[in-house]
Amino acid sequence: MINKLSRRTFIKNTALIAGAGLIVTDSFNNVNASTSSKIRNENGDFPSLNELGIFDSCVTLGKFTSEISINSANELISIMDRYFIKEALVHDYHALSAYPIEHGNERLMKAIANNSRLHPVWVLEPPVAPGLKPAEKIVNDLLNAGVRAVRLRFNTKALFSWMWDDLLTVLEDHRIPCFLDFGTTTTTLGTLTDHNVDNLQIVVHKHPNLPIILSHVMGGLGIHPAAIYLTYRSQNLYLDVSGLLEYWRTVAYEVSPERILYASGMPFTDPGILVSNVQYALGLDANDKKMICGDNLRKLLGGVR
Repeated sequence: MINKLSRRTFIKNTALIAGAGLIVTDSFNNVNASTSSKIRNENGDFPSLNELGIFDSCVTLGKFTSEISINSANELISIMDRYFIKEALVHDYHALSAYPIEHGNERLMKAIANNSRLHPVWVLEPPVAPGLKPAEKIVNDLLNAGVRAVRLRFNTKALFSWMWDDLLTVLEDHRIPCFLDFGTTTTTLGTLTDHNVDNLQIVVHKHPNLPIILSHVMGGLGIHPAAIYLTYRSQNLYLDVSGLLEYWRTVAYEVSPERILYASGMPFTDPGILVSNVQYALGLDANDKKMICGDNLRKLLGGVR
């Protein structure tokens, strides 16, 4: 039922870099959906992909100098259908990589207009001018545009609390989920340094009502070892699964599955292996997996005010 594909074949068929050599085919999904009750009865809670209600929290849209780029909303929807992904948070590649980032955010709104399954995420950096008024204008503009989540560029603008504080204060007032992006200008995939974690704990504790998500970060089988200490010591810090092939399980088991969000990291990583990691995880019941795959994110977005 599971096909092992070469990287060349995988890219040709899905326009994605395979995070691993295994993907689940459409035929497997169809069988899985029709036999999910039997699987649960024999082996535990292994809900079908359709039952999971997958809401992808990390997708980059936009053409760039790579064959893996996802160039249009229709192309993205086609990939989502292949993996039973119902909805996705989407940001623009050029908002991550080129200035002014506002142009990328505007391009995104046009690219996904009138598509109810794709939800816009604006990439933000702190305004240069101090005070709440510049930050309030940014946040009011995005809310008026229907944006309910943001990505904060901490690789291009370092994670200094004093520099981000005005913007974070306004985002916290509106409970807007903030995805922390430590990736380079060519990918969302990044790592955490000691300096990052030290400053992150200041931000997390200074803004306790702000949902903060570590997005597409990794390092071996986990992330910076101090991150789990900070997760234990806070209520508003979340992790996604896109770079955390093992680490997210520790948080789900020992802290709460409510603190984990599904993310594919498309087009830089393959959604199939990441969905399977949640779908077939031992020690989590069907409700836990549904929370991770979509309900946690829906709850965060529903709390925006």
